[in-house]
Amino acid sequence: MIDKVNYYLYKSNQFPTLPTIYTSLMTVISNPRSSIQDLADVIMKDQASVIKLLKVVNSPLFGIKSQITTVNQAILYLGFNEVKNILLALSVMDVFDKINNADKFNVIDLWKHSIGVAVTSRILANSLGIKDVENYFIAGIIHDIGKLFYIHFFPNEYSEIIELASNAKISISKFELNKFGMTHEQVGAELARKWNLPTALINTIEYHERGKYSNRTDSLLACVHLANIIACLMKLGNTGDNYIPEPAFEIWNILNFSAGTLKSKYEEINVAFNMANSILQLKV
Repeated sequence: MIDKVNYYLYKSNQFPTLPTIYTSLMTVISNPRSSIQDLADVIMKDQASVIKLLKVVNSPLFGIKSQITTVNQAILYLGFNEVKNILLALSVMDVFDKINNADKFNVIDLWKHSIGVAVTSRILANSLGIKDVENYFIAGIIHDIGKLFYIHFFPNEYSEIIELASNAKISISKFELNKFGMTHEQVGAELARKWNLPTALINTIEYHERGKYSNRTDSLLACVHLANIIACLMKLGNTGDNYIPEPAFEIWNILNFSAGTLKSKYEEINVAFNMANSILQLKV
């Protein structure tokens, strides 16, 4: 089975990819000489992205008082990285929308789980005083991308695995490793490498269930790891296997939250989840 996984992962072009606009966007952003107009020109080549970007920017998610009517205004108000992150989230939505067998696996519930992890990660990061919280939102959105790979290419086998994991109430990763030779975390990390996503995002995708790598962690991984657990506890969407992992001990060196502090965040998380869920809706 690992040969088939490797074929679809490395040689086949059948899995939906991030839209070309994101690659062009990263090229512009990585150039220190790029201007707001350079970035706007790339975005405006894709009218669908323009419409989606302005819809999200003017939504209650950002709480902007005056209406943003142009891409240039959006970049000026939010900055390069924020706009990049919004477009990455919208690009991941496109991947979800293009998945085969979505109707069999309730991909919408998996997407809702991803939104739940995303908003929770951002709220946790805010509580830590971290400035670039949108990176935490993006990491949450994309953390389970490897599950989409298995749903897309191995629907029957993955359906069996989900049922086994759900009945046994243990991590689906153990069944994935046994059946395919790779977990969804590992597959997701490989997809992220193919898409040239930042190393921090790749590491978070690969280790989000364990919450650590080489017996250490970082704030992005710790927040997404805990957010994944909270989203499961709060039933924000559904991962399919109903497994709720124990938090890794190492994350508490970074996330110095008491149980009471975490519970006090639940209402804020619910509000943010419902808001994001109403805006970032799939077509499937």
